[in-house]
Amino acid sequence: MKRDLLILYSGGADSLMMLQLAKILNKHPHFLLIDYEQLHKEELDFAKNQINNYLNVSYSTVKIRDLGINSGLTGDGIKNERGDVHSMHVPGRNTIFLSLAFSKAESMDIDTIWIGCDWSDRLNLFPDCYPEYILKINELFKIAGPKEIKVEAPLIGLTKENILGYLKAQGVTNEQLYSGYGDL
Repeated sequence: MKRDLLILYSGGADSLMMLQLAKILNKHPHFLLIDYEQLHKEELDFAKNQINNYLNVSYSTVKIRDLGINSGLTGDGIKNERGDVHSMHVPGRNTIFLSLAFSKAESMDIDTIWIGCDWSDRLNLFPDCYPEYILKINELFKIAGPKEIKVEAPLIGLTKENILGYLKAQGVTNEQLYSGYGDL
C-alpha cells in the first residue's frame, strides 16, 4: 500500500488525535517514532501499542544516540529555569525530528509530514511548535530536496483540553495515553 502521509508519533494525546484524524480522512500514514534518549522511555511502548491497534499501518523507529542534550526530558533531567521557554523544552528537538521525518518521507516518496503541535504548546512557550516555526520549516523544506515536502500541524489551533475532550468522547481513557510532560 502506498503511504501518503508521515506522522511524527509519540503515543501522547496529540499523536493519537492525528492517528484518528488520518483515519477519518482516509489517509495511509507511515508513523515515525523517535528514541532520542528521552528519560520517559515508556512513551515508545505506548506509541507502538496504539499503532498496532489499527489495521494497515506501518511504522519505524529511529534511535538517536549520544545526543548529549540536557533538559527536563533528556540527559540530566534538570528543567530549564530561564523563563523564555518552557522548563521542559528540549533544544532543537522538533528541528531534529522534522529533519529525520523529511529524510524518511523523501525516501518513501511521501509529500506531507504531520507534527502534533497544538495551541497549548504555543501558550506554554515551546518555540519549535509555534505557527511561525511551522511556516519557516516549510520554507526550508521547499528547497531541501528534489521535491517539496510539506509540514502540517493539523492540531495547531486546538488546546490540549479540546484534544483530550475529543478523545474522551471517542472512548479513549487516560490509561491509553502517555505524556512525558506529566500533567502539562
